[in-house]
Amino acid sequence: MKYTNRSLWFAVLACLAMGLFARAPQFAPGHSWIGFLLMFATLALSWAGFWLGLRGARQQRTLWSWLAVGFNAFVFIFFLVVVVWFLRALERLQ
Repeated sequence: MKYTNRSLWFAVLACLAMGLFARAPQFAPGHSWIGFLLMFATLALSWAGFWLGLRGARQQRTLWSWLAVGFNAFVFIFFLVVVVWFLRALERLQ
């Protein structure tokens, strides 16, 4: 399997973990470790996909391989923004 394909699979898994992170309080209220685990999984998967995508883009030099890099970077940045929004919302509640 090429680095680009692995990178895209990591992006899909990171999106799945991000969706589960958003639903985590409803799945297990009072278990904050599940949310933390899903947050870490999302960031780790998107970072690993970005790294693999860069390796594939350097080898293949195609638009498809750069798409994988961009998609993983988008997932990583979007998730960080969502986490910041959640933290600000929690500050307003207190």
